Amino acid sequence: MSTGAIIMLILFILVIWGGLVLAILGLRGKIDEETGDLGTLPGTDDESLLLRVPNRHAN
Repeated sequence: MSTGAIIMLILFILVIWGGLVLAILGLRGKIDEETGDLGTLPGTDDESLLLRVPNRHAN
């Protein structure tokens, strides 16, 4: 492998893993209940959503 290929390999590995680390650090500081498309809309809390799930073990 040439020197240029090794440099590119190292560069792209750092970009991919660096992006993963930044994404993890960014998500770590966010509250799970307030993220996503629905955010904090009424009816999107855990209790309300659990009431909508059918009971699968009612046989």
